Parts: sequence; structure tokens; C-alpha cells
Amino acid sequence: MNMPSISKTPFGLGFVNKKPPSPSVGGSKVPSTAPVGSYFKNGHLFNKQGQRINAAGQRVDSSGRAINDKGRLINDKGQLINAQGKLINDKGHLIDNQGRLVNGTGRLVNADGHLIDRDGKLVNRDGVLVDKVGRPLDKDGKIARDKTSAVKGNNEAHEQLLPPSITQQMIDWKNKIPKPVSPPKMTIAEATARMMDAEKMIKSGVIPSSPSAAQVARDAAISAGITGVVSAPINIAAYAGSTAASEQIKAAYVPQPMIPPTPSAKSSIDRPDTPQSPDLTRLYPRMNDAQVTAFTVANQSMALKYGDTQSGFVPNQNWSKDPLERMTQLEELLDFAEEHTKEVADVREVFFKPHLANDPAAAGMEGLEARLGTIEKRISKLSQAQANVLQNLSQSTGSE
Repeated sequence: MNMPSISKTPFGLGFVNKKPPSPSVGGSKVPSTAPVGSYFKNGHLFNKQGQRINAAGQRVDSSGRAINDKGRLINDKGQLINAQGKLINDKGHLIDNQGRLVNGTGRLVNADGHLIDRDGKLVNRDGVLVDKVGRPLDKDGKIARDKTSAVKGNNEAHEQLLPPSITQQMIDWKNKIPKPVSPPKMTIAEATARMMDAEKMIKSGVIPSSPSAAQVARDAAISAGITGVVSAPINIAAYAGSTAASEQIKAAYVPQPMIPPTPSAKSSIDRPDTPQSPDLTRLYPRMNDAQVTAFTVANQSMALKYGDTQSGFVPNQNWSKDPLERMTQLEELLDFAEEHTKEVADVREVFFKPHLANDPAAAGMEGLEARLGTIEKRISKLSQAQANVLQNLSQSTGSE
């Protein structure tokens, strides 16, 4: 029998090792960290209540993973975790050490899973403040018209928010990859065909019809600041099959076309020439076409979301004759179209990311062509997304 050693102390003889050895059963030593009364059975450690535990005294499941009293996985600090060992809350959502919701990469998110900054504001993957559609915002909280005017949120530090030097390396690498081909411009014939497809789906019940809700959405947009438009009856179906369809649609959506100057006629509006004045003879016809397709995609977004093809936006007497003011009105109209198209695209699981220019357009008439080019690209993205939504609806109907 082993006896503790005895040594001489200032107070006389005493034991050097006062703690008795840990109990053992069947050759297995019970850890000193285990609760009093713990024992081994069949190679596993149990507490005195007969519950299987680990060396730290935590209850464990049949696989030896620590669990709480409700049988949920926990870490060594008693915090809830998932099967991968990441922190979660009572609802099973990933959280960080401060209890804030995060995604799989550790980025802060809201209850809907959207990325947010420390202030709870929506951001994109790059940490830029965005609206509910995902469009970057400027310093005034308005939709940014180019990437340089977009502002960052109050972001938590994260590896995805890379330093500029690394970001530039990634940009240089991406630039070696051929850029995707931009979707072709939507023709008026295609616009009419899509509205007809939407109307067929509305009549068959594939797209639920709620004209009153569409009217409320249009009225809200006008109240919020869209200028120069009015909600009025439209009849796209009447144009189908007509040889004059293009002219009828143009008359509805461009009652006052931009007219370039000619030797014998003045332009729609007189503006002083500058050294960098754009070629209005070339740009004004493009503006007129862009106006037709901008109104088309705006009204198509209402058809897809609310099943309304009987009414829509058309220009009113306040639709500007000034090219720069008209550009602003078209930009606001596309803001509306993007918002509602995004909602429909998300429901149908169709990818849609609105176009955003890389650089700001020059001020005044010098920037007219750049702004028009951006509008055309925004329309192309909208057109493609709406076509994909219609295709998705058609396929889902055919599979039922």
C-alpha cells in the first residue's frame, strides 16, 4: 500500500501530499474535473444521476458531443453550437460572440439573411450601403448613379472587405477574363410580345390579377417623386398583329419626341453649343427609343407583379422637353421598374442585378451620351430579367 511521504516542517511532522488519489473503477481513472460521484461504466463516464458526461462534467450524446439539458449541442463554455461547431442562437441561426446574427462566413446579417453593417443598415458584399433592391446608395441615401458615388457602411472588419491593394489585384485578374456579352436591346416588337405573354398568363390565372394594388403602387411612386408621368389606361393587346403597332406604342409613350436640329428646323429645346456638345442628331433618336422601352419595362413590372395590363404609366404634360431633365425622369422611372422587377425575380428565383455605371457622367450636355448609355444598359438588364421571369412562369406551368 502506497503511503504519502512525511517530512519535517517548522510545526513538526506533516504530510507533503495531502490530496488522496482520484478514485478509479476498472482501471479507468475518474478525472478530477468530473462531478462528485462520477463513475465509469462500459468505458464511458457517468455522473451520479446516471447521465453520460465528458471529462469537464458536461452531459454528452451517444457520439460523445457535449449537450445541454434540452439535448442541444454546446461548446466547452456551454454556448449553443451547430453540428459544425459554430455558435447559434435558440432558433438555430448563426451568431457571433456578441450574439449578433451572422452568415456562414461570419458577416453580420439581419433576420432575413441580408448583409448589414454595425448600424443595421443593408450593405452588399463589398460593404457598400444598398437599398432593398440591392442598389448602392450615395451619401444622401439616394440611389447612386455610379460606383464612385456609392458609400460604405459602418462595417465590421472581415476578410471579404479586402484592402485596396488586394482588391486591385483581384480587379486586374478579373479583367483578364472576357467580359460577358451585354444583352441585346429590346425592340418594340419584343416589348409587345412580352406584354401579350403576360396578359395570357394573367387570364389563365398563372399571374394573380390585382389592378387596384398596381394603382396604389403607381400612385405611391408619383407621390414619392417620380415626375412627368400619370397612371392611365393602356391597351397593349390592341396593338398585337397590327402593322402600325410600333407607331402606336411610340405615340403613347413618346408623345413629344426629342427632335434634333436641322438646317431648316430648330431642336426640341435650344441650348448653347459648347466645344464638347454631343451629336444630337444621333443621340435624340436613341433617347426616344430609350423612352419607349423604359415605359415598357416599368409597366411590364406591374404586369408581372400585380397582373395589370390595363393601366400603366404614360407621360403627361409635365414630361420635360429638356434632354437633361428628361434623362432624370427616365432614371427615376427605371428606379421604379427595378424595385418591382427585383421583387418578382426573387419570388421566381431569377437572378437580377441592376446595372450601375462605373464612373459619373460629366455635368451638363457633355454627360448626356454617358447617361443615355447607362439608361440603355439598365433597360437591357431589366428586359432580360423580365424575360427570364416569364420563361420561369411558363416552365412551371408546363410542369404542373
